[in-house]
Amino acid sequence: MELRVEKLTKQYGSKIAVNRLDLCLHRGVYGLLGANGAGKTTLMRLLCDIQTPTAGEIFCDGQEIHRMGERYRNLLGYLPQDFGYYPEFSAFKFMLYMSAVKGLSRACARQRSLELLETVGLLEVKDKKVKTFSGGMKQRLGIAQAMLNNPEILILDEPTAGLDPKERVKFRNLISSFAADKIVLLSTHIVSDVEYIAGEILVMKKGTLVHTGRPEEILREIRGKVWECRVPSNQAERLCQSLNVGNLRTEGEETVLRVISDTLPAPGAREVAPNLEDLYLYYFSDEDAK
Repeated sequence: MELRVEKLTKQYGSKIAVNRLDLCLHRGVYGLLGANGAGKTTLMRLLCDIQTPTAGEIFCDGQEIHRMGERYRNLLGYLPQDFGYYPEFSAFKFMLYMSAVKGLSRACARQRSLELLETVGLLEVKDKKVKTFSGGMKQRLGIAQAMLNNPEILILDEPTAGLDPKERVKFRNLISSFAADKIVLLSTHIVSDVEYIAGEILVMKKGTLVHTGRPEEILREIRGKVWECRVPSNQAERLCQSLNVGNLRTEGEETVLRVISDTLPAPGAREVAPNLEDLYLYYFSDEDAK
């Protein structure tokens, strides 16, 4: 299975959301990182054939997806950022409804819905109304409906936004369990969501991919640019305003700052090994501050 994008562009008036983007995906988990407004959602909607590109093409195993039509949509599972549900439906009724939308037979729909509700830990509450569910439960229902047709391409747009840390870990593990033999594209601005499960990271900024590669490969770019500075606590706030600070911790009368900087940020600073969160801040700290 190959999903290939060539010179993909999407423009809204004078705004270019996706700009002549080239990309090739094979089976595995891809983490799509970018600040809000980077073009991640537009790219995913284009990949799902929900939106039509202004220019460029998308191919699935060499066939243009728009021409494939229903054959392509049968390969897709999609969880949008704003997952819509019917609040008065029970979880089971919602799954049966989505099964009908996706063209599953009644017998298959019932069996598949029960299997997936059990997989995502919602079988015991299958008859409860969705409006009574927590955010994490709704997201698990969302991933279950995305998996109804056992898709070969699974596209997840900010699936853990708004979840607490425990729910995020549970959701990441769930995605990982579904990932075998599929193309999984997970969009997020929460770096830890992809740090442990993505085999390849795609960094998107202003509609273009500025970096792609395995986590250990793309971290090489900021090697030598991450520092720890130990400063008097009464100076920490001033330094945070002038430096790109990823983290800080207070130790007595001193504060330890983790700083992303091309040059030595302060006397006595020591170089430390970078992580994906440092990479994110290296690319997007200015945009997130806006």
